Amino acid sequence: MSELRLPVAGLDFFPEQTITQFAIPAGAGATFAASNNIATITFNAAHGLVLNSAANVPPNYFITFGGSISGVSGTGTLIGNIFRILTIPSATTITIYTTITAATVTAMTGIPVFTPWLQPSQQSGFVGGPTQTITGTVTPFGPPYMQGAMVNFAQGANCAVRYNPDRTALILDGASTTALGSTPAVAPTWRDLASVSTNNQIWVCAPSIMIWANGASGTSFHSQIQ
Repeated sequence: MSELRLPVAGLDFFPEQTITQFAIPAGAGATFAASNNIATITFNAAHGLVLNSAANVPPNYFITFGGSISGVSGTGTLIGNIFRILTIPSATTITIYTTITAATVTAMTGIPVFTPWLQPSQQSGFVGGPTQTITGTVTPFGPPYMQGAMVNFAQGANCAVRYNPDRTALILDGASTTALGSTPAVAPTWRDLASVSTNNQIWVCAPSIMIWANGASGTSFHSQIQ
């Protein structure tokens, strides 16, 4: 007798996630201060970033930067590189690991970046760290287990999906292997795979393909197929 197996929606199709974040202007008065390779970036207004988010809202594990910076010393650039957010000390500050020692960031924007968020892994370095709440249940899912996943996109004006064509992208923190942990001086190339305000279904595998909250205000809806 043959055994028929039917897909189970609860295991194969995860609840829809909503993203309302968009690029955060650093603005006049924004600052960059570094000590022992830990940089504190201060925006001039509330950034809206959180590690432990509301139900069905992806947490902020990663960030990249747009616009421009000047007066840089040390090694690397913020613009276009993707960093793990280490801590969010306040409503206007975040910390990242970088070998940049000084920079002027008033013309910069902070861009939240997301990856498929429902990848359970007991090997993950995020175990014991931030958690995500899915339909009212706190789960141990975290993004560092960089397995690919198919994601349905119904994007507003605030999100695009971008890919790195030459596979040079890394998520940067103290464990990054480039030049013994140095922040790359040349950022990876990024191209739009699915632009803002479009619907699509895309195989996402971080860090080569990630969701960038890089547009204007809007609401994007994403649902993952395991």
